[in-house]
Amino acid sequence: MNEQYLNQTIRRLIYLESLKQSEINKLTPHIKAIDKLIKEKLIGDELTELTIKSFNGLVTEIKQGVQAELTAYANTSKVTLVEAATDSYLYEAKSIDKAFEGFKLASGIKLAEKAKVLEKLVKNTPLAVKGSEGKTVTDLFNELANNESNKYINHIRLARYEGKTNQQIVQMIRGTRKNGYKDGLMEVTSRQAKTIVRTTVQHAAMQGKAEFARDNEDIIKGEQWLSTLDGRTSSQCRSLDQQIFEIGKGPRPPLHHNCRSTVLIVLKDEYAGRGNINQRASKDGLVENQTYYEWLNKQPKEFQDDVLGETRGKLLRSGGLSSDKFAQLQLDKNFKPLTLDEMREREPLAFKKAGL
Repeated sequence: MNEQYLNQTIRRLIYLESLKQSEINKLTPHIKAIDKLIKEKLIGDELTELTIKSFNGLVTEIKQGVQAELTAYANTSKVTLVEAATDSYLYEAKSIDKAFEGFKLASGIKLAEKAKVLEKLVKNTPLAVKGSEGKTVTDLFNELANNESNKYINHIRLARYEGKTNQQIVQMIRGTRKNGYKDGLMEVTSRQAKTIVRTTVQHAAMQGKAEFARDNEDIIKGEQWLSTLDGRTSSQCRSLDQQIFEIGKGPRPPLHHNCRSTVLIVLKDEYAGRGNINQRASKDGLVENQTYYEWLNKQPKEFQDDVLGETRGKLLRSGGLSSDKFAQLQLDKNFKPLTLDEMREREPLAFKKAGL
């Protein structure tokens, strides 16, 4: 793999993280609008004193208001997702052009037409995200608006039934000052929205890469999974690191919410003879090129156990398995994590050697 292309891809990942944060920042005015709505609706008569009809009318207004704010946020984010996919496609073309001379892939792209294709892909391609398998971007944002607005109403109904005052209900929704307003329903809404934004931005960027790969199959050998070398990387992403899959036949990020993994385009042998990689980025800076588990094997025992858990950590150190074999042992044929019992069934001798 070309070192310049890898560095360009890593810079792109940093940009994506910045884009995610930029989109998250756009949530603030919508949360403030929900806060204002709640205070205005609960400033009058105590809910316990309202008739059923008046109470139902009030909670309907609150539900519709919360839903409207989250839907408005979703609509803004969806526009950004299409832009991110289009930009990802064009960046990939320019990146290959720059790292491997002579392709000129970016010069022939009809960007307006490609943007329409990518918009459909971003909105309609189901995600493989754990817990949201098969759902689309639209599904995730619709669920955010529906689930969160229902959550507010359900909590308000229960609070009224329990005889709580309006002030107590507002506090339940906003959180308490002593805890920095981190213990209210609005904080939960904020976390949910942030997770969806991080996940869907990654999804959109990967759709741009996938479309680029399909459009250039004549020069592309496959796609190589690239994980982040730090302690927050998931078990799936750790085990997939640096594996190469044929175009459209392997797993694709994001595999879970908040996934930070990406893929590298691998050119056919006749095009990829320049600039071999001998380094890659990690939490400790540049390290020699290696897979996630080769890197983890060189980390302190405490860090290994923190990442893997004590049993898997001991198996990594003392089970006599190569880094590649250990990685293969973590996932089933569908790239889903194996339990310790399933791993033991497949490699009993390694467990015995590790004293487990």
